[in-house]
Amino acid sequence: MIAIWMVFAVLSWGPQLSVAAGVVVPEHGATAFGLLNCALGAGIVVGGLLAIRWKPAHPLAAGAAAMLAYPLYPLGIVLGLPLWALAAAQLAVGAGIGLWGVMWATTVQTHVPGEVLNRVHAYEVAGSVGLYPLGSALAGPATHAFGTDAVLLTGAAVALLTATTLLATRPVRTLPRAEPDSRPAVSPAR
Repeated sequence: MIAIWMVFAVLSWGPQLSVAAGVVVPEHGATAFGLLNCALGAGIVVGGLLAIRWKPAHPLAAGAAAMLAYPLYPLGIVLGLPLWALAAAQLAVGAGIGLWGVMWATTVQTHVPGEVLNRVHAYEVAGSVGLYPLGSALAGPATHAFGTDAVLLTGAAVALLTATTLLATRPVRTLPRAEPDSRPAVSPAR
């Protein structure tokens, strides 16, 4: 799981913000770019609120399916969609991210014994979120070498591949939702 997110962070998530800004700001202005990011934030709230109410039998699979929305924004930029369509894409992307985040965090918290939960979380952050800056740093050289559209399309393809790989991974598809009192037992302190 962490290896999949490492690739996603470097090739899709990391470059997207700066590359998108380089396209949207000159074409539509900084205010429009800010509003697109507000749409992303609103979508994250919507996804989080949905995740509070919805209790899917297989939460990781539901979260991975929600991440299928991620390519909509970079594809919309490449296709030159109008601002309202880009905002709608960002809303959908945010909802997918919000739903995934809650499903992932809840699954980890309910399936990992408390005594190793911090270590698992540290590996997760170091492996996935920790590589976001590397993707951001590589965005400029990649855009210079391959062009903006190629970087955005690569990011969209990697995002789609990330979600489909997660869904193709048997443990992601089949891990059931934990019942409230089924958390793995914590060993007594010695």
